[in-house]
Amino acid sequence: MQQAVPEVPLTIPSMITSRAEKLFAGRPVVSRVGEGLHRSTWGEVVARARRLAGALRELGIRPGDRVATFAGSTHRHVETYLAVPSMGAVLHTVNTSLPAEQVAYIVDHADDSIVLCDRSLLSEWRLAEKQLSRPRRVIVLPDSTDTSRDGDALDYEALLAAAEPVETWPVLEESAPAHTSYTTGTTGRPKGVVFSHRSTVLQSFCTGLTDAEGLSSSETLLALVPLGLSQVGLPFAAALHGSALVLPGRDLTPAGVCELVEKERPTVAVGFGAALTGLLDHWRAQRPDLSSLKRMVCGGSPVARPISRAFDEEVGFPIVQVFGMTETSGHGSFSGLPAEVGERPTEETRGYYATSQGRPLPLVEMRIADDAGTEMARDGHTMGELQARGPWVAREYAREGAQPDKFMDGWLRTGDVAVIDELGYIRIVDRMKDLVKSDGEWISSLKLEEQLLNHPAVVEAAVVAVPDAKTGERPLACVVLRSEDGESVTGEQLREFLASRVAASWVPDTIEPVAALPKTSIGKIDKKTLRARYSEDTA
Repeated sequence: MQQAVPEVPLTIPSMITSRAEKLFAGRPVVSRVGEGLHRSTWGEVVARARRLAGALRELGIRPGDRVATFAGSTHRHVETYLAVPSMGAVLHTVNTSLPAEQVAYIVDHADDSIVLCDRSLLSEWRLAEKQLSRPRRVIVLPDSTDTSRDGDALDYEALLAAAEPVETWPVLEESAPAHTSYTTGTTGRPKGVVFSHRSTVLQSFCTGLTDAEGLSSSETLLALVPLGLSQVGLPFAAALHGSALVLPGRDLTPAGVCELVEKERPTVAVGFGAALTGLLDHWRAQRPDLSSLKRMVCGGSPVARPISRAFDEEVGFPIVQVFGMTETSGHGSFSGLPAEVGERPTEETRGYYATSQGRPLPLVEMRIADDAGTEMARDGHTMGELQARGPWVAREYAREGAQPDKFMDGWLRTGDVAVIDELGYIRIVDRMKDLVKSDGEWISSLKLEEQLLNHPAVVEAAVVAVPDAKTGERPLACVVLRSEDGESVTGEQLREFLASRVAASWVPDTIEPVAALPKTSIGKIDKKTLRARYSEDTA
């Protein structure tokens, strides 16, 4: 018998852009631009996306060409999200926090044809531009009050005003590339990952599930993950499900975020776990009204239980942890409570699941394996490298293929050490490169950091391995202390605090108070810098 259901291609123009235009045209899209808020709708965004596609065609952009953006989280950036893939070109969102050398490298590596750049970021772009192998035409997005011309750069609004809108999107293959994103390059050159139309539609669909962000046409999404990180795909997901969208521009300060929540009343926020400490401190000091939020979904780095508990019990909404990376198109797991715990789980049980990275989303598989690729026990104790595969999980890098240190028999090697329990819940133990290997024992830097954060004086904590002549490595901790406690709490007192919570062999020989911890371009603590700094000191 032949199937009676047609194989409809899963593409962005047919599945995402068309829904935003036809079904959710009146739903708001609000973004901070400069000092003010710009209000539009999904219908207006798609109409302008059609004009942008027409303008890019006039400039010679054809299907398969790469179009780069160097921009913040505004409605104009969302227009490029819909226009570029829908016309058959490939969107390449560039992380604006990367150093100029890396920006130039990835624009050259991706072979981008043209760059759309926020006016407020032009000076940063020009630094990267000097290091390109060849010049690119620049379109300036007016995100500031500055109206001065910049050489031969084109004006975004003038181009749209003069353009003939694309009336009919081209018919595309679902396997065609739609957008590309690059890793942050913290351990080497950034790596490019190309996502297809099919992978984008499927990932956006799953984002609407209850055991994920839970997006729908009745929700308002506050996207705190910069749109320069397209692998997260939040505009695609919001457009598919008809969620109202609130964008912070470039102001991701705790005060700026809280101001947006009070004004626009979002119901769901998606951001990085690294930003939660500052947000919590601001809330405790200023008490802004964040009552509209039902949940905040956080990835990037594990959230310690003291922080998670404070948001749940004090601020009034839960922190939902996810696991993800560039190669998994944002995230592939979600940490909701399982039905097996019942309606009234104990505090210990709630804490266990709240600090896990959850279970894989539908269509995604995750396992822990040894170096030979043998799957290990799901007992909540056995440790192995976390590996993933699925329809939106990378199987190779752009122009570099499936490198064996990152891909194994179709599985992505995440570089994280984890355990998986009987219900499939994942708990990251540490990054493989961050484990402290001391006298044959593995010491988890994440576990030590979590215990340090239980001390009321500690705002942030980072643990790294430093060389030791007797044991090979020993843990060293750096802590940021609350200003009012900075004079009274010493490293030795914190060592005594830890001694009652972890094995004696785990207690760092040194706990050093610091004014601030170095951060990566996406807000993670930069342990590579700390290791280099303190390894030199102990050499």
